[in-house]
Amino acid sequence: MVKISSLWEITDEKLIEAYQKATLLNLDETFIEMLIDEIESRGIGSLICSYVS
Repeated sequence: MVKISSLWEITDEKLIEAYQKATLLNLDETFIEMLIDEIESRGIGSLICSYVS
């Protein structure tokens, strides 16, 4: 699992992958929200939709 303190160190692709896996596995909602916040702060929110097809 990725430490919260090192979230900014992972690539955009890995962040999207972590989000996908977290939602598929129905992980903790707070964790998923943290991933979404990081995705949005990087300006890559549109990649969520493009990867999920």
